[in-house]
Amino acid sequence: MLDAAFDAAIKPASAEVLNGLYTPKRLEAIVDKSQIMEVAQAFLDLTYTNSQKSLPGAIDEMLSELPGGKQWEKG
Repeated sequence: MLDAAFDAAIKPASAEVLNGLYTPKRLEAIVDKSQIMEVAQAFLDLTYTNSQKSLPGAIDEMLSELPGGKQWEKG
């Protein structure tokens, strides 16, 4: 399912990245699909390893560890 979601997301993502600078084909060529799939799976795994109460904090922690996450955390 993640593979299909990735494929479906490339076209809308290409319109968002740098204001549409990359075509969907070019964006797909420059992103690391396997890394994206690993991160997506790790986020899904959080739902099995955290309670409903602790899940938002666990998500925020993972987001802060991604590239650009420290800036995101600061606002």
